[in-house]
Amino acid sequence: MPDNIVNIDFRRHFRTQPREPLLDLGAGEGRHTVEACRWPCRVVSVDLSRYDLLRARYMLADLQRRGIASGRADFVIADAQHLPFRDDAFDRVLCTEVLEHIPDDRQGLRELVRVLKPGGPIAVSVPSYLPEKVFWAISWDYWHTPGGHVRMYRPGEMWRLLEEEGVRLHTQRRRHSFQTFYWFLRCAFGKNNENFPLLRLLTRFINWYHNRRRVRLLERIEAVLDLVLGKDLIFYGYKPAEGRTSLTPLAQSAVGREPSPVPSAGPSPPSAL
Repeated sequence: MPDNIVNIDFRRHFRTQPREPLLDLGAGEGRHTVEACRWPCRVVSVDLSRYDLLRARYMLADLQRRGIASGRADFVIADAQHLPFRDDAFDRVLCTEVLEHIPDDRQGLRELVRVLKPGGPIAVSVPSYLPEKVFWAISWDYWHTPGGHVRMYRPGEMWRLLEEEGVRLHTQRRRHSFQTFYWFLRCAFGKNNENFPLLRLLTRFINWYHNRRRVRLLERIEAVLDLVLGKDLIFYGYKPAEGRTSLTPLAQSAVGREPSPVPSAGPSPPSAL
């Protein structure tokens, strides 16, 4: 499948500050952890899979040796529904393509907001409803794979869930419509049939597209397709600070702020890598 494609826009909607503590919840193989570490911030990368976190640590170490990533990361095995961190531990948090996998998504959101400092930015992404509905309809394997998706989010549902947990949202984006075509082919011709010729060709194209110098024509084509076929739905918001509910993360980025100290998460759990 396509390699480590990032959902979160760290340049416009989720800009990090130097030495800023950031939680990457459900990090998997570390695509967003590595991207965040391209800035000199401190990431705590959390996932249930030890194997995935080992791969993430290896990938980050390689980029650090090559001088591409200047940030730091700690890798912790933990359950998204029961995080081993104190309240208000992180300056910002992100959670991408995770909530559709876990049994209690509301508890996962509750924990994500709990460990975020008041005034801190939050970014959450889930699969977009229309492509997901098609995938579920044409492939039994797609939604019966162990550890796979256990729910779909209808339009407006994730926005409502985030607001019910106290998050103030300011931006919603759809991205990666080219990946919608990739997953359609996988669902149509066999989810585990990655050697299907057209699928292999599309995989090579997507990897080239995301690792090349900018091709503005392709970016514009995908941007138009994203309006309807974007595979990922991304939400940006913040946890209101007491008495300062009008200051959005974008405004905070514009005026700048001093980085907070790295959070103390208490004694490291036995499963920390």
